[in-house]
Amino acid sequence: MTVAWRPARWWTVLSGVTAVLVGLVCGVIVWTFAPPVVFFPWFALASWVLLILGAVWLVVGLFGWFKFRALRATAIAPALVLATAVLVVLSVPSTVAFAVSKRSLVAASAQCVQSMEDRRIGVYQVWRIQPVDGGCLFYIEGGLIDPIGLAYLPDGAPYLGKPRHDGDIGYEQYSGDWYRFVERF
Repeated sequence: MTVAWRPARWWTVLSGVTAVLVGLVCGVIVWTFAPPVVFFPWFALASWVLLILGAVWLVVGLFGWFKFRALRATAIAPALVLATAVLVVLSVPSTVAFAVSKRSLVAASAQCVQSMEDRRIGVYQVWRIQPVDGGCLFYIEGGLIDPIGLAYLPDGAPYLGKPRHDGDIGYEQYSGDWYRFVERF
């Protein structure tokens, strides 16, 4: 006669709650990588919360492994973290965000009317639109201190690389005539 090891109800609930919270935090992390440059304040906060949840998972997981031999239930949270890491490393959030937003961005760049009011263009929260010679800059929420965004420059960027001095804009090729930019504060 074999005795089936069944986890205690409190452990199952605690493991489930931990996995759900890890999933939510991983969702926030994926969301922070949707802008062309990571939305750093939210990413830093989510990373700290994920570290705390990792410590909780470790205690709950080790207890479940040794006491109840419950391996599958404790593997959910690490699988979510691994999937999040793969998505971020492969730039999936920013690629998908740009693909979903490209039509709206192209339409806005055709007119490129200077604006300082917040508006949503595609999935991006744009807080400023600035016409420039031969193109248009879309300042998007994100970054840490330096303003960041996407630039439509069909004639090419005036400079590729990091900003060289305060007020300078550094461009990086993104997709076709689109560039990511960082403006040094």
